[in-house]
Amino acid sequence: MKKIFLLFTLTILSLKGIGQEKLDYGRTWVFMVGVLEWADANTFASFDKKGRVDAKIMKFFEKQGVPANQMLYIKDQKASTSAVREAFVPFLKQAKKGDILFFYYCGHGYKNDGGKVCFANYKGADWTAEEIVKTVNDNFAGNTALFTADCCNSGGLAMEVQKYKTRNYAALNSVVPTNVSTGNWTFSNALLYALEGRNFVDTDNNGAVQLAELASYIDTEMALVEGQKASYFVPASMKNWTLSSGIPAKKNSRIGERVMVDYDGTDWLGFIEGVEVDKKLKVRFYSYTNNEVDIVEPSRVKPFKCASDFPIGTSVKVYSTSDEKWYPAKVLKKFSCLHYIHYTEYDSEYDEWVSPENIKK
Repeated sequence: MKKIFLLFTLTILSLKGIGQEKLDYGRTWVFMVGVLEWADANTFASFDKKGRVDAKIMKFFEKQGVPANQMLYIKDQKASTSAVREAFVPFLKQAKKGDILFFYYCGHGYKNDGGKVCFANYKGADWTAEEIVKTVNDNFAGNTALFTADCCNSGGLAMEVQKYKTRNYAALNSVVPTNVSTGNWTFSNALLYALEGRNFVDTDNNGAVQLAELASYIDTEMALVEGQKASYFVPASMKNWTLSSGIPAKKNSRIGERVMVDYDGTDWLGFIEGVEVDKKLKVRFYSYTNNEVDIVEPSRVKPFKCASDFPIGTSVKVYSTSDEKWYPAKVLKKFSCLHYIHYTEYDSEYDEWVSPENIKK
């Protein structure tokens, strides 16, 4: 079996992405915070810890040989704001010039009274996206970092990294800074699939997954599966970063296709992971952790279609979950199954992406 290597660029790339090199795992630093329970249970609901994908991502780096002292994974009750802060700076300061940081958070995200995006630790003060990126900039000797987050408002990281023009800072986040996110692991699974070198993420079938390719894959996954707009920023110098290589070519063009599978009259959303010798389809279904897989007859499978599709400029009504009312709006732009709308009687600051079930003619 071919070994999958996680690759990052160790030199600044040209705009065409020339000069890629393999990542030296000995120079990779992994800082992860996974919070699935909170002291303030009334404000932040807990998540099921079974099959948690953050632990799988950490296990991936362990298997690749990242030195133990260059990985720090703080989770749940141990992840108070004070504990995370006390650990973060000393961890970052150990790195040397040329090293690379992989940052990851999962849990709850929110905006504080000052309007800043925060990540909810088990207990304690606000831990803002602004603070996280600034702390890396001030204390990490390396010039390269990838900031990932799976939570509400996580796109705050993508906004912050753009402040540091001379750095190779990229961000992949599950949702735009202004929106909530679902509690499923769809984003984190997509990230893990890319690191592992799964061929259904290799959308151009060239044997590798680049950073810009993964950003596009995640964006589509979140739109189709979760009805939310992902957020990312990949500087020109990092678009062709190779996250995994040596990926076997797809033996069938249907691999990676999102489909609906009929079970006694009910359709379930999944994607084709493989095609068997007898032409039956191996389908992995979207769920909390994407662990459900089945081999199904092609006759039970049909292509996925968006529940709604309105041209740009169409007058529509949009459902508000906060007050359970429909509001008049106009479609400004589209992405996948999502519509970006402007509410007729409100300022543009309220413009937002809406999922198919919340929009109608």
